[in-house]
Amino acid sequence: MRAVTKQLDQMVRVTAKPATHPGQRYSAAIIRYALWLYQLFSPRIPRRFLTRLITALAVMAVLDAKAQDEPIELADDPFEITDPFAAPPGHAEVGVVGYYERARRGRTRGTGGLETELELGIAPGLELRLGQFGAFGNLETRRRLDAAVRGEEQEGPAAWGGATQLGALYQIADGRGAMPALGLLGRVRMIYGPGRPAQEAEFVALAGKTLHGGALPLGLHVNLGWTARLDPLPGERPNFYLFNASVGQAVARDTAVVLTYAREQQERGQRDYELVQAGLRHQLPDGGPVLGFALGAGIGRDSPSFQLAFAVQWSLGSFR
Repeated sequence: MRAVTKQLDQMVRVTAKPATHPGQRYSAAIIRYALWLYQLFSPRIPRRFLTRLITALAVMAVLDAKAQDEPIELADDPFEITDPFAAPPGHAEVGVVGYYERARRGRTRGTGGLETELELGIAPGLELRLGQFGAFGNLETRRRLDAAVRGEEQEGPAAWGGATQLGALYQIADGRGAMPALGLLGRVRMIYGPGRPAQEAEFVALAGKTLHGGALPLGLHVNLGWTARLDPLPGERPNFYLFNASVGQAVARDTAVVLTYAREQQERGQRDYELVQAGLRHQLPDGGPVLGFALGAGIGRDSPSFQLAFAVQWSLGSFR
């Protein structure tokens, strides 16, 4: 760790010189945050993976990038949070999230997966969402895929599972003045895997507020949701709640530091799923895609020991 710390300290000294725009001025702060992530998560995550991730964040921070016209969004993938803003009519966005997480117990510990979601603005304040995701490993560590092994305990080898979901987001308020931005997200989900297929309906209230505006905003977001199983098996919980909260601070117009807490109820006899995430979101120059990196640590025996996640989001522009 000393070698990595020394290398990143040298990068800080190189980038701490005066700059012409905020993206350069705050690169040293980004690297110091990367060092803090390394110290926080190194006891939980294999050092070779963590070292490569932190090095990538440091390289991203020292790149000379042009400032964006608008500050970067503070709440989005790969963090367990959804903002309340719908895409403009005729506008399309697509996101891809990859992750790896490690269970605390069981024969199969590691789980990797990929999630994709397409967002289409179909009317003012109304957005259509189509998602597909899948995973391989211990599916019980994934809140959305644990129903794929319903009716049986996953004590055997790693298994495949997936889900298809369709939903819509309706933006109620845009957050002007003292009121926060508000939205409602509803969707249905088909889950499949080695067990009997399952169907779920989910409803989530979304809220977000910019606590400090300007070129480097500070924002708070909260999600409160309820999920219902449409065909629960005997002994399964028919519905459960979720609560996610996130704080995001822009350290440049194109880079934000994000801290997220996620909690969701699980089956009877299990503790709630709890995860704390910390990481960065960074938009590439000239309106390029947004990249996200997150490190997560679970709380409690029925939550993952750790999680690594990354995301890439593209704005596809108008489809009309």
